[in-house]
Amino acid sequence: MIRKIFTGFFISFCLIAQAQFWTETSSGFPANFTGLSKFHVVDVNVAWAIGYDGVNTANNIQQFSKTDDSGLTWTAGIFDLGDTTLGIADLSGVDSNTAFVAAYPRQAGQQGGIWKTIDAGVTWMQQTAASFNNAASFPNIVHYFDANNGLAIGDPTNGYWEIYTSNNGGTTYSRVPSASLPAPLNNETGYLSQFAHSGDSIWFTTSAGRIIHSANRGVTWSVYQSPLSDFGGNTIFGDISFATANRGVIQDNAGNIFKTTDAGQTWNGVVFSGTGAPYGGAISYLPNTFVMVSTGGDVSFTGSSYSIDDGTTWINIDTDQHVDVAFFNNTVGYSGSFSNTANNLGVFRYTDTVLNEASVEEFVEVQLFHNNRREQLVITTDQQFKNVRIYDLHGRLVLTSANKLTPTNLIPSGVYIAQIFTGSGLKTAKFIKY
Repeated sequence: MIRKIFTGFFISFCLIAQAQFWTETSSGFPANFTGLSKFHVVDVNVAWAIGYDGVNTANNIQQFSKTDDSGLTWTAGIFDLGDTTLGIADLSGVDSNTAFVAAYPRQAGQQGGIWKTIDAGVTWMQQTAASFNNAASFPNIVHYFDANNGLAIGDPTNGYWEIYTSNNGGTTYSRVPSASLPAPLNNETGYLSQFAHSGDSIWFTTSAGRIIHSANRGVTWSVYQSPLSDFGGNTIFGDISFATANRGVIQDNAGNIFKTTDAGQTWNGVVFSGTGAPYGGAISYLPNTFVMVSTGGDVSFTGSSYSIDDGTTWINIDTDQHVDVAFFNNTVGYSGSFSNTANNLGVFRYTDTVLNEASVEEFVEVQLFHNNRREQLVITTDQQFKNVRIYDLHGRLVLTSANKLTPTNLIPSGVYIAQIFTGSGLKTAKFIKY
């Protein structure tokens, strides 16, 4: 990076070149055009994800890839489940060696279920206590909150949702009784790996546009109606993400955004602006922040974008094809791509700094005014002022300042986003320089 330092009359400030939001690297798959999705980011170093045939998604492959070094390198492996025709529904990592996979039946007479590895995916052992042995059983989700406590979630059987809990790493499972679950609607089903979690809370979505929620690791459940009629239909579908146990977002395939502040009971549409927009594919909050990243994988709607003000303003990142997105914190995040062995491609890794201090954001009292005559940004706040960072609408950091009176004579006229850091948190606001 080349950095130029300028000295003004009141302060020292710098013009900084834009860092690269995503850096693409090899996903480790031996065959080209293998997609990578359904990420589970375990910690700052470890993440697991599922591979699929990116040319013909009807072709069934049982592959995964894993990183142990924050996404710098990925190692591919095979789900050896004893039946190569089972479909892979979901994957939940615990650490570098331990993970769980949910597999679903793709043929009549098949039985899906939950498998576990303790040797980094070399071998997989079925956990028969999560039986899924009804003719209608269809596992969709497996999620472990830690090494011992986890859930396996499937479609309804015998008139109620087939959900199992374990508190001993899958050695035993107990099915959640119907009295602790909302009744399914007629022909209502869940979807593969379509859920969100935050702390002890978990939400999964259904074909009726409903969201089923547990705040206590699956012991009891509630149900809410979302603004969508279906989370996985042919014409309408969507994705969800939660930043906290109460604050979440829905993104539909048209790029509309809805937010909740009461764990999903009520939802309100968001009117947003900016040079970017949600892409209608996957969406991910950075946990415990007001920051979210959106990606799109549809050939007519590809790209990625981000918002640092809870979805109000969007900044475009690129127009590349992204098939998933997941963030662990403000420095570690991934998005899926397609393998290309010649060019070492297949997975996007977040490598920018634009989100690095976003986790401190709170809505604090700050006033912002741009004096166009003096070409000066005026910041007023009763909080301890630390600094301001100014971005253009392409997401480029163009100016930093440690002064409440910030000269703007070195940036052209236009619309800008200011991140104002105070002792009580971060305020994000837009201003116009004429």
